[in-house]
Amino acid sequence: MKAGSKMCTSDLVGFVAAMGLALAAGAAPAQPPEPAIPAPVVDAHLHIQTPALSAELTAFARKTPDAFKEMDADVLSARSGEDALKQLDAASIPSGDLLSEAYMWTSASLGVPADVAAARTRAEDAYNVEAAVRSHGRLKAYIGVNPLWSGAQDEMRFWAGKPGVGGVKIHLANSRFDPHAKADVDRLSAVFRTAHALNLPIAIHVRGAKAYPAADAAVFIDQVLPNIGDSPIQIAHSGGWGGLDRQTVDALKLYADAIGRQAPGTRRLQFDLALIVVDAHTDPALAHEFADLMRRIGLNRFVFGSDWPALYTPARYKDLLVTQIPLTPAEWRTVFATPVNR
Repeated sequence: MKAGSKMCTSDLVGFVAAMGLALAAGAAPAQPPEPAIPAPVVDAHLHIQTPALSAELTAFARKTPDAFKEMDADVLSARSGEDALKQLDAASIPSGDLLSEAYMWTSASLGVPADVAAARTRAEDAYNVEAAVRSHGRLKAYIGVNPLWSGAQDEMRFWAGKPGVGGVKIHLANSRFDPHAKADVDRLSAVFRTAHALNLPIAIHVRGAKAYPAADAAVFIDQVLPNIGDSPIQIAHSGGWGGLDRQTVDALKLYADAIGRQAPGTRRLQFDLALIVVDAHTDPALAHEFADLMRRIGLNRFVFGSDWPALYTPARYKDLLVTQIPLTPAEWRTVFATPVNR
């Protein structure tokens, strides 16, 4: 066929077929883009602190520099409720929980005289509660107590029911809690019973050491947790220490088993995701195992938490978390829409 001549039959057939495919492809409905993952409704794990505690921790850091070597320098700085709100605003997070570090004043690590420690505990808790009140509902304060301190339950009774108070924060590592010492278990159990009686939810860092055998987690689940009854309880770092390691995953399996058998104390049990990942190189196998446990336990039992200012801002940590734990966007939307049990 000469150039410019009419199309032959075979060419025409091929042209029509190609056009038909193109039209069919064009006629197919376009897939809508995956909706963006919204900001969490709450950051359930934030810390502010008084200038007095900042000075005490700075002095402690000079004597024991390894204590804070893996943390951001801001952990030694005084921080206010306004500072916390600025972080929430930057991350478009509407509300947050201030977990008071007042428990540090009665920690054996600092060695503060008993009478001074009691007064400083009250002042530290007051600083957090006042910040919550000034926030007009955006912040809730969890007072901090060392459960091994003789004044722990009195401090809880003083704050129970007051405006701005959301619950009580306990840190077993800071308190040097020994899960295999009956006296320690008895004291912690008594604090749990008091929290239940006062309608004070608990947020608790359970893991007491980097080495964390499953037997230690089992003591807490079997002997301590039942004392909270049906009151809300939030397990910090999803049962770990920060960072995703085998011990954290194994502990979370025990919680999953307990929830599955409806063990006492698990009805309103939640987990915060604070510092579950600490860098962009989380072990993929552990991350998949952790995600599967989240699904088994129920995504609505997990809440976002950043542990600001330990390592990250809430905005930075949210972005890191979704890249390291392999949930689908729809699953992340469920987690980030989950409020803290009150």
